[in-house]
Amino acid sequence: MPSKRAASIIQNLHIRYPSEIYVRDIAMSLGALVRDRELQGCEARLVRKGGIGIISVNSFIPEEGRKRFAIAHEIGHFILHSGTQLILCSEDDMHIWKESKAHEIEANEFAASLLMPQEIIIRFIKIGQPTLDMISELAIEFRTTLTATALRYVGLSKEPCALVVSKNGFIKWYRKSDSFNFHVKVGDKLSFDSYAFDYFDGVNLPEKPDTVPAHAWLAGEFDEEAELFEQSISLGSYGVVLSLLWICDHVKTTYRRYDEEPEEPEFDLTNPFTPDGRRWRW
Repeated sequence: MPSKRAASIIQNLHIRYPSEIYVRDIAMSLGALVRDRELQGCEARLVRKGGIGIISVNSFIPEEGRKRFAIAHEIGHFILHSGTQLILCSEDDMHIWKESKAHEIEANEFAASLLMPQEIIIRFIKIGQPTLDMISELAIEFRTTLTATALRYVGLSKEPCALVVSKNGFIKWYRKSDSFNFHVKVGDKLSFDSYAFDYFDGVNLPEKPDTVPAHAWLAGEFDEEAELFEQSISLGSYGVVLSLLWICDHVKTTYRRYDEEPEEPEFDLTNPFTPDGRRWRW
C-alpha cells in the first residue's frame, strides 16, 4: 500500500517535524539522485537501473510545493514500480486521484503520505470548521500544494467534509472524509446555487465559507431548507475550481431519498423572484 510504504520511510529516517522532510535527501537515501533539468513535455522523469535511479524535475516549475510533490511522485514510482526503467510524468499525472492510471494514482498517494505523514500532520489539524485558509496554513507548514494538502486533510479529518474538483463548469470528482455520509453529483453541470458556478459565470468568489442549498452539490432529495457550507477557490488558468464542503450541526441537511435524482427546478422567466421572495441565482 503506497501510504504504508511512505510511512515506513518516514519512520526509518526518524522524521518528526515538517521541517525535517527534505525530499531530495530522502530520495538520495533510497538510491535516487534528484537534479533540476529543463524538461519538455513532462513535469518530472525517472530513469532507473536496478536499485539506482535518477529523478529529473522540470526547472521551470516555479512553486516549491509543486516541485516537491513532483519529486515525491517520482520517488513513489521508484519505490513502488521497480520493473519500469523509464517513466515520464506530465503535470496532469500529478493530479490523477480518481481515474484509470493506477500507477499514477499510487505515486500520488505515496507522495502525499511522504510529504504529509499522518502521524505528523494530525498534530497540526485544528478541530472545528474546515476552511481553505486553514488548509493553506497547513500547505505553508508542509511546503505542499493547496490541492494535495486539501486532499490529505479531507482524507484524515474527523469533520464531515469533502473536497470537490470542478472543471469547465462540470463536477469531475471528489474525496470525502469518513463522516461525510453523502454523495456528490459527479458528472453533473454545476448548480446555479453553488458558488463554484458563480466563478465560471464570471462572478468573484467569496473569501469565506457560506451556506448553499444541499441540492446544489449532493445527490438525492432534500428539504428546501437543507443547507451546507461551501468555500471555493479557482486554480488560475487551469479552468479548475476546488470546493470545500462541510456539514455541521448548525446546518440543516434533512435527507429524504437517494433512489432517484432530484428534478430540475422550473424557472418562471417572467418573474425574477423565487416563491420565497428571493432573487433567482442565474
